[in-house]
Amino acid sequence: MKQREIILCNLTLLEDKNKIILKNVVYKESNGYYKNYRLGIKKPLKVIDVECIKSLGFESIKKGYSEVSKSDNKRDDITGAYM
Repeated sequence: MKQREIILCNLTLLEDKNKIILKNVVYKESNGYYKNYRLGIKKPLKVIDVECIKSLGFESIKKGYSEVSKSDNKRDDITGAYM
């Protein structure tokens, strides 16, 4: 697993000496802990094992917005088609 890589995997987590296994979870490496409010995991749990199923891609490193220029094409008022 590379840095900033997003993967679909099976995770083994450790919570108070209990092992929790989550299957088919989307995970991105972040300091060895996993937290997901939708699954009811509110506090970060330590990741013990990551079984990678599929790589989904990489996190975007762009931090800004791209500029969009207004189109100069005229539209028909009735059909909305470009003239």
